[in-house]
Amino acid sequence: MKSSISKRFFLVFIIFLITVFYFSCDDAGIVEPENQELCITGQIVNWTQGTKTLHAYVRSSSGPSFSIANCPIDAGGNFNVCLPATLSDSTLFSSDSIFYIGCTGGGTVTFNPPDGRGTEIISFRVKNGDTTIGYIRRNNYDTLYPGAFSIMYVYANKDVTVSGYKICTNDTLHFDGTAKKGWTKVVKNRLRVTGPGTTYLYNTTEPPGAIWEFY
Repeated sequence: MKSSISKRFFLVFIIFLITVFYFSCDDAGIVEPENQELCITGQIVNWTQGTKTLHAYVRSSSGPSFSIANCPIDAGGNFNVCLPATLSDSTLFSSDSIFYIGCTGGGTVTFNPPDGRGTEIISFRVKNGDTTIGYIRRNNYDTLYPGAFSIMYVYANKDVTVSGYKICTNDTLHFDGTAKKGWTKVVKNRLRVTGPGTTYLYNTTEPPGAIWEFY
């Protein structure tokens, strides 16, 4: 009798485990991590420098910029650099300091929520050993013109929606988009180029035509 009860208990337990496993494996049971590293793959046009190392430098609120990731560049100019999923809070700026730190002109930019913090990749440095020999950037221009744009990579500690505009000396900066928690590719569009002043739009829609260049 006890043996029969034990067998039934064991069978029920096995069915329970199978049921839990089954339902945890459907799409509803998959939990995506909130933060993931961002891998940037590209090929530098007209590359003639041979094999080198690429470093991604981030702006830091607590001191000088520093390298957060590196990868090899092969002889054909190909690279794949992976930015870390998270950054230390001591590195992060308030949201307004990412795009227009030091600007004192008019205009209102709204960050929602207002307590978001973040930073940006300030440069992609090409190194030969410990020596910086140049930089790469992704854009579609050599000289500014209406329609020119460049690519930024911005880190945020939470989802932040940005809208509005700011006057910065002779430039007007417009914002329209959402930076996701973790890394977001931000497009800096030149809408108007007149004399010393430029009108920019920051959003997250990349037009065609950008290339990685060494300079």
